[in-house]
Amino acid sequence: MEYKSCPKDEYLQLDEDEIQFDKEEYIAFAVCSKECGTMQFIVDGQTQVCPKCGKLMFRTAVKKYRLVEG
Repeated sequence: MEYKSCPKDEYLQLDEDEIQFDKEEYIAFAVCSKECGTMQFIVDGQTQVCPKCGKLMFRTAVKKYRLVEG
């Protein structure tokens, strides 16, 4: 599986002030197969598809995170 990027001018252009982050979010630590070895944080409830091999990843732990304004 190969992933390709676009030239920068082909990506959506957004005004940073219009982007809203949730105040709380559940984040999961997910793992793929032993053969693949991918481990990553994902937003719980979003895609679990491994970006390396395309298999479904397993959520090992889920925690609630709160937004800290900076």
